[in-house]
Amino acid sequence: MTAEPHRFETAPGGLTVADVRAGYDPGFRFELEDGVAVMMASATRWHNRVQRHLAVAMEAVCPSNLSVEVEQAIEITEDFAPVPDILVIDMAAALPDANVYPKAAVHLAVEIVSPGTRRKDRMIRPMDYAHAGIPYFWRIEAEDFQPAVYTFRLDETLGQYSPIDVHRKLLRTSWPFTMEIELADLGH
Repeated sequence: MTAEPHRFETAPGGLTVADVRAGYDPGFRFELEDGVAVMMASATRWHNRVQRHLAVAMEAVCPSNLSVEVEQAIEITEDFAPVPDILVIDMAAALPDANVYPKAAVHLAVEIVSPGTRRKDRMIRPMDYAHAGIPYFWRIEAEDFQPAVYTFRLDETLGQYSPIDVHRKLLRTSWPFTMEIELADLGH
């Protein structure tokens, strides 16, 4: 016996963040884009290991007023909720039943580039996150299967991210909080 998927009645314009908060589940990992549940690309083993190990390392040094989250949506508009690989949010927004966070609670969005997400992670998401006012963005690239962390800070005057640094072997930063993380073994 298979369970019938839950059907949601949506407005003619499509799905909303309210639908996602209420538990909308199309049966696959998705991001909400312009009211449409868009399937997320499958992640590689390297991507998943970097994501998991980096999130754990960040949690170990994260201050108590912030929280490190993995694959949780950000409400950019009522019909647009992208899902970064890692994000840092205000602890006050980290409710046990939350599956979407308000953009004002997000300090950092991290995207780990995979073969199926290169264009999105390098060009589209930085524009989306900058437009939403998220102060920091990191893009992680595989360089011979070693992570290179490209860090950016929002330039509010320009409305886009400005590069801060590229970290190889060691991620040492004070933004959004002080951390020093060995990168060499994150993907192994």
